[in-house]
Amino acid sequence: MVVAYSNATMANSAASNMVSLGQTAEKSNATSDWNAFYTALTSGSVKVGISNPLADPGGLRGWLVLEAAGYLYSAGNQSAYVSQLLKVQGNVTGASSAALVAPLQSGQIQFLFIYKSAAISDGIGYITLDNHVNLSNPRLAGYYSMFSYTDSAGKTGGAPIVLVVTIPMSSVNTAEALEFVQYLVKNMGSLSAYGLVIPTTALLYSSLSSTSELPQPIQALLAQGLLVQNGPI
Repeated sequence: MVVAYSNATMANSAASNMVSLGQTAEKSNATSDWNAFYTALTSGSVKVGISNPLADPGGLRGWLVLEAAGYLYSAGNQSAYVSQLLKVQGNVTGASSAALVAPLQSGQIQFLFIYKSAAISDGIGYITLDNHVNLSNPRLAGYYSMFSYTDSAGKTGGAPIVLVVTIPMSSVNTAEALEFVQYLVKNMGSLSAYGLVIPTTALLYSSLSSTSELPQPIQALLAQGLLVQNGPI
């Protein structure tokens, strides 16, 4: 996760100053600098886009980022930035992070919690957050689990962001879908250009009792060493 901004953000003096605070914190990674950035971000002087957690996992993760940031930079107070942002009604919601990109670019909101890959794809600026906050590092899974978000759907714990691809059982274009999976596995290195951390080898999660039950193209990827089994779903 990153905090994105646009050209319109930079035309807003208060928001532009916050971008500077964020860039300073990026370079120093000092607690005091990050606290200054998050305190300003949640002060109510700018509008911050966080998509609807019930409709978009990116929104849920935006709130988890703020919790983790509060814990790290506000003396262990997970709710510090969350409570402040809600109190001043500084957050703006939407069906998805993608739906909030246009408001960001037009200046209706000044910042947006979004995936780094999406920010790169949309050509918008972003502030890179510390690994202990941005949910990017699988080795920090236990740490991320300290944070959670509760809504009408229940309680969801923090976890590393892992992207997966699957083919629905109801797919009517299974052959084409399998071709896409093959292409993705063979060319996944190209995704690093969008900020994704690519494993050395693609991982297969399957609850089938035998690899012989897998579609033949998937068996071929396993045989070629381009895919390795990594446990059940």
